[in-house]
Amino acid sequence: MRVIELTLIAGLFAAPAMAQPANELAQVSQDWARDWQAKDLMSTLSLYTDDAVFMDASGAHVSGKPALKQLFKLVLRRYSAEPTLHSLGGASSGDLGYDWGDYSEILKPVADPEHPVQTHGTYLVILKRVNGHWLIANQMWTGELPAPVKN
Repeated sequence: MRVIELTLIAGLFAAPAMAQPANELAQVSQDWARDWQAKDLMSTLSLYTDDAVFMDASGAHVSGKPALKQLFKLVLRRYSAEPTLHSLGGASSGDLGYDWGDYSEILKPVADPEHPVQTHGTYLVILKRVNGHWLIANQMWTGELPAPVKN
């Protein structure tokens, strides 16, 4: 996620007509963090639109639920995660909205849980209202390279 992208996206929603409460939009991100930490793949996937795009901190991306399922299954098999998300803002206009903030996450390799790593950065979630529910249409992350957790 780049500053230019954030600026463009935020500009799209700068003066939202009939804005959705930011906490309702941020709740989708919190639900994601809860389901991700619980390793609940199906609940995590239920938060996405069918054509969702997920972009990681390196800029790599996958599109669509089948690809998300494969990626998430692989990651959840290799790691246990403890994400903490702090929403810093959000708004909506019509059936589009966004939530953005910062996060920290402790990752414990399943093969070596005694050596967890920690990362932190920012996130941006573009949401689309589908059948009355806010779903993730695009999810982007920035972040530091994971570093060993300091005791």
